[in-house]
Amino acid sequence: MKRIILILSIIASISVGNTTPINIHARTRVDSVYICVSATGHKYHDNRDCHGLARCTHEIRKVSKAQAIKMGYSACKICYK
Repeated sequence: MKRIILILSIIASISVGNTTPINIHARTRVDSVYICVSATGHKYHDNRDCHGLARCTHEIRKVSKAQAIKMGYSACKICYK
């Protein structure tokens, strides 16, 4: 759905003669990561299905990467090789 909207907006801007360049490769979502919210959790994960995260018996929360770093989490060595 997002692609259709993006394509339509590009076509519309071309048809009206908009000379402002459009960055098609711009990311439209915030970098999100997954964390295990527990006293022993200290890694953030790129993939919800990471087997390092599978051991979590507490809440798994999706947060921004910047927020996870502020909370003291570091990158999972499995997800971020």
